[in-house]
Amino acid sequence: MLRAEPLGEIPGETVRVARAAFPKGNLYLRMRDELGVLYEDADFATLFPPLGRPALPPWRLALITIFQFLEGLPDRQAADAVRARLDWKYALGLELTDSGFDFSVLTEFRSRLIEGNQEHLLLDKMLSQFKARDLLKLRGKQRTDSTHVIGAVRRLWRLDLIVETLRAALNQIAHLDSEWLQPRLTAEWVKRYARRVEMERLPTSEQARKRYAVEVGQDGFDLLEMLDQDGTEDLRCLEAVGVLRLVWEQQFAVDADSKAVRWKAKQEQPPSSERPGSPYDPDTRFAANRSKTWLGYRVHLSETCDQGSPELITNVHLTGAAVGDVTTLPTIHEQLGANDFVPIQHLVDGGYLSAEILAAHQDGEIQLIGPAKRSSSWQQRTPGAFTHDDFQIDWANKDVKCPQNFLNASWVEKVSSDGMPTITVKFRKRTCARCPVRSRCTRADPAQSGRTLVLRHEEQYRALNSARTQQQQTDWFKKYALRAGVEGTISQAVRRFDLRHARYWGMAKMRLQALGTAAALNLVRFDAWTQGVPRGATRIPILARIALIA
Repeated sequence: MLRAEPLGEIPGETVRVARAAFPKGNLYLRMRDELGVLYEDADFATLFPPLGRPALPPWRLALITIFQFLEGLPDRQAADAVRARLDWKYALGLELTDSGFDFSVLTEFRSRLIEGNQEHLLLDKMLSQFKARDLLKLRGKQRTDSTHVIGAVRRLWRLDLIVETLRAALNQIAHLDSEWLQPRLTAEWVKRYARRVEMERLPTSEQARKRYAVEVGQDGFDLLEMLDQDGTEDLRCLEAVGVLRLVWEQQFAVDADSKAVRWKAKQEQPPSSERPGSPYDPDTRFAANRSKTWLGYRVHLSETCDQGSPELITNVHLTGAAVGDVTTLPTIHEQLGANDFVPIQHLVDGGYLSAEILAAHQDGEIQLIGPAKRSSSWQQRTPGAFTHDDFQIDWANKDVKCPQNFLNASWVEKVSSDGMPTITVKFRKRTCARCPVRSRCTRADPAQSGRTLVLRHEEQYRALNSARTQQQQTDWFKKYALRAGVEGTISQAVRRFDLRHARYWGMAKMRLQALGTAAALNLVRFDAWTQGVPRGATRIPILARIALIA
C-alpha cells in the first residue's frame, strides 16, 4: 500500500552535519539544492495496491535506485549507504539516526517498476524537471549512437546450448515440483545433467558429438512428452520449459515415419537474431560488428547538443544485439515524440540511414544529418566509369537512357532479398556488345547480358541522391562534426557506469539498467554544467602527443 509522505524540509541536524562535512558541497548536496527530490510519490501510485502493508516512499526508492547506478552499488551496499552516508541522507531528507531498510526493498521496487512497465519513469520524470528549468531546448539539435552490451551469461556453442537448456528446464521443474520429477528421473539423466556442461567433458570427435546431441535431443522430447501427458499447467508454463520447446524446434527435427531424432545442420537453423543465446537469459542474442563479436544486447542513446545548455540524454532504446541501427531510427523518433523531444536536427552515423529512411524525412520535420552510404559498385570506385548518375531516368514512362543514348530493354519491379522494393533495369546485350565505351560501363560477358541497373523507387532514389550531394558541401561537414560528441557520451557511460556489462537477465531488467544509467549520467552532466566544468577533451595516446610536439 502506498502511504503518501510529505516531502518536507531536510532535517536541521542533517543539514548542519552534512554542511560541516562537505563545506564545498558534493554532487548529492548540489542535486538536492538545485533540483529538489526529482520524483514524487504520485508518480508511482499505480504500482502499489490500495490495501496492504505501508510501503516506503517510492520517491526515495527511485532516487536510491539512481544512486546505485551512479556508483555501481549492489542492493546490500546501497542499503548500507542510506544508513551510513551523510550526503545520501541529505539528498533523501533523512534524519541522522534513520536506520534505513532491508536491502530486499530495492529488489521489490525494481520488480514493481518492471511488472508495471513503468521503468521509463526513472528518466522521464527527471527530464520533466530539466524541462521545467529550461535546461532542455525543444526542437533543438540531438545526436544518437549505439553500443553493445554484453549479457550476464557465458557464451554457449551449439552443443553446450542444448545441454544447458535441458538442464535448466529440469532444475526449474525440480524446484517447483520435485515429487513429479523424481519418479521420472533416470540415472542417465542425473549423470548427464546434474552439473553444468563443460567443453572438456563433452565428446571430441565430430561423429561422437553428433551422437551425443541426438541423445540429448531425444531426452528433451521425452521430457516434453511427459509434461504434455501428465504434467501440471504450472510445469508446462515454466519459462525454462518454454525456452526448451523453442530451442528444440530450432535445433532438432523428427522423422515423420521412423520418429528418429536428427540434429539440424547449421544452414537449417533460423538467423542468430531469432536464436536464444542462453537458457538463463533467452533475450540475449549473438551479434558481430566488424571484428567484434558479443552475446547480449544493443543500446541506443540520444542526447541534446545545443550550445549553451547541458548535454542531457533524452532517450534510451534497448534492442537485441543482432538488430541493426537502421531499423531502430523510426522507433527512436516515436519515443522522442512521446515526450515532446523531437529534434529539428538529428545527427546520426551512416548505420542509421537508408534510402527509405531519407525518403520518409523529406517533409523537413526532422532534418537528418549523417553520411548516406555510397554505392559499392566498381563503377563508383573507377574514375571515368559510368555510374547511375550518368543515366537519364524517365520515371513516368519507365525509360532509362544510357550515356550513349540507348534505351533500356526492360523495367521490372521486385522485392530484394532484404525485403526492400527495387527496380531492375536491363539493356539489350546486342546493343552493349557493340558499344565503343563498354569497358567503362559493364564487365558482364557480352554474350550473356548487357548493363543492368538496380534502382530504388523514385522517391527513395531522389532522397538518396540529394543526401549524397549535400554531404559533398563544406557546410555539411561543419554540421556533422557535432555528432562526434556522442562518442564521448558512450565512453563516459561505459567507463564510469559500466554500461557495456549487464547486471541482470532479461530485456525488461536490462532496459531498467540502461534507463537508470542514463538518469545517473544526466545527474553527473547537470552537476558538471552548474559547476562550469567543461567536457573532457579526446584523449591522445602519449606517443601521438610526442609526435605532435615534435
